[in-house]
Amino acid sequence: MSHLRTRLMRDDCGSELLEFAAASVIFFTIAFGTIEFGLGVWQYNMTSDLAQEGARWAAVHGGSSASPATAAQLQTYVQSRSPGFSVTVTATPANPSAVGPGGTIAVQVNSSFSPVTALIPSATLNLTSTARMTVFR
Repeated sequence: MSHLRTRLMRDDCGSELLEFAAASVIFFTIAFGTIEFGLGVWQYNMTSDLAQEGARWAAVHGGSSASPATAAQLQTYVQSRSPGFSVTVTATPANPSAVGPGGTIAVQVNSSFSPVTALIPSATLNLTSTARMTVFR
């Protein structure tokens, strides 16, 4: 009886399964965390690029342009360039067509990033970028 008990205490069947479970939890947490971080950086870069594109579009469609821009047209243009997430666009001054040649227009783009996985529960980041450009015409 004591020989059987000693043999069962030394038996390590199943220890590989426990080691694999612990290691895989750590591996998948790091892998999905890296993916989430990459998606967040990508969305911030896209928000920054959209602000620059919006400022450029508003500068080209200034007050003396053949087709002056309105704030609604600027919002529509920037949203159409946004790949898969919604943005809010604010121009300063509020009406881009009010700025004449040589004036400066600022376009601020806001978006929110919500992680796909629940590694960070209920975490939402507000991403904001502003670009300024001189109106050409």
